[in-house]
Amino acid sequence: MSNMNWYELWIRESKKIYERLMDWGIIRQYPKAGEAGDFYEKEDFPGYRETFEKFDRHAGWIKILERYDIPWLEHVMVCDVFVRDGQVKGVIGFHVPTGEFITIRAKAVILATGGGAYKPTGFPVGGDTFDGEYICYQLGLPITGKEFEDFHGGPQAAPGSAFLGNHWTYVENIWLCGGDMTSEGAEKYTRAKSRAMVLRRIETAMNGAKESDGSDIASVANADFTRRGASVHYGTDPDEIRSGKMNSDMQGAGAVGAAIGMCTHLASGVFTGLDDFTGATPIKGLYVSGDGIHATSVGGAAYPCGVGFTSCFTSLEGDHVGTAAAAYAADCPAATLTEDEIAEKTEALTAPYHVKEGVDPNWACDVLHSIMSPYWVLTAKSEEMLRAALLQVEYMREHVVPKLMAKSGHDLRIAIEVRNKILSAELKLRASLQRRESRGNSYRTDFPYRDDEQFLKYILAVRGKDGRPEYSDVPVPEEWTGDREEAYEQRFSWIFPGEREALGLETPAMQKTF
Repeated sequence: MSNMNWYELWIRESKKIYERLMDWGIIRQYPKAGEAGDFYEKEDFPGYRETFEKFDRHAGWIKILERYDIPWLEHVMVCDVFVRDGQVKGVIGFHVPTGEFITIRAKAVILATGGGAYKPTGFPVGGDTFDGEYICYQLGLPITGKEFEDFHGGPQAAPGSAFLGNHWTYVENIWLCGGDMTSEGAEKYTRAKSRAMVLRRIETAMNGAKESDGSDIASVANADFTRRGASVHYGTDPDEIRSGKMNSDMQGAGAVGAAIGMCTHLASGVFTGLDDFTGATPIKGLYVSGDGIHATSVGGAAYPCGVGFTSCFTSLEGDHVGTAAAAYAADCPAATLTEDEIAEKTEALTAPYHVKEGVDPNWACDVLHSIMSPYWVLTAKSEEMLRAALLQVEYMREHVVPKLMAKSGHDLRIAIEVRNKILSAELKLRASLQRRESRGNSYRTDFPYRDDEQFLKYILAVRGKDGRPEYSDVPVPEEWTGDREEAYEQRFSWIFPGEREALGLETPAMQKTF
């Protein structure tokens, strides 16, 4: 399922992107907490952070904007875009702390809003809430990749604690990784990573994990490169700093399903074509870029490209999309917005302010989470369970969304996010029903096998006249699909639970030992 056009572009240009990020100071290295004093032993997160504050990459981004005299806003939620005669004219949003609405005229707009999750428990996915996906769907743009669920895990002893299982990840910079792997090493990494990222998660979710009292601390700092994506020279070259993503030791994940609704990286979002390198949508001046909003599908259905790959690739992607958007804007007249256009958008977005008898959006988010979080809904899917969940999500769309209430800018933000999440859940469930096979991070217990003849394709959802999604598909180009005549057991390096029995396969030795 990988888009090899984007993949080959990444191979050619990733060094340039890396060098630019280094020049900007964005990926300067933190000393590891376990090697920089007694911070790790004492769990002194504040002390570590204060000591190495100069390495903080978040402040580095602001410095880059200021260096190039680029205006910027913060705490502003962009809710919609203005489109007139098939051309983008700007965006509308509001300042969350004050509730003040803001409109921005623009010749070109790049949506880089990420994906999302439904009230995540055990994994820090931040505040991504499917905002851009909702905007694009309402504009009639095709959404793909929603069926590929990236169901992260959290510590079994405290599955609701995002911090416990990721504590040093919050404060240590992501260490550099990859860059010198051979083609043989990349294949080994891909096979190992896809099994760990898909098969083990499915089995853990379905069978449960071993009992844990919270003391099982995993060493992830010096893991083999096939697991963590580190440099093949790490540990042998004193000047080699690429050690993989995770830094200090941390508790392992035992409770699978901690980031419900988060799609496989780079697989979901707006489909702009297999040969497109600009992120341009059919709406003139509207572009998409980034993980969860631009479905480049460069990582395929299982995200096996490597740890650290997403941030490196999205930087490259943004470089191409930003260049294209700037070139387009250079030839456009100034954008204009009418008072009627602004009033219409504002009235629609502020509807929750006028609901006097309704439901709290926090409660609605909890309900959605309870519908989507069971492993039998998104991890081990079946027709029966998907339709049962879809029925409830459809009810929320029809009867809960119109009743969402807000009294402040913070309430309004949550109400809009819940609305967006409910659409995302519907698209995810419907896409999972469409894919009547198992592939990558989409596993069906009633179709526990790959079906290349019917489903080696991207499934696209477009908003129909009644608001419901209508589906089409785009086949994966034949030159990307490998040897279709190869024996099934050799073509796929591991099998899903129930796949062998369904197809009458013999189990290869490598799978027997997994």
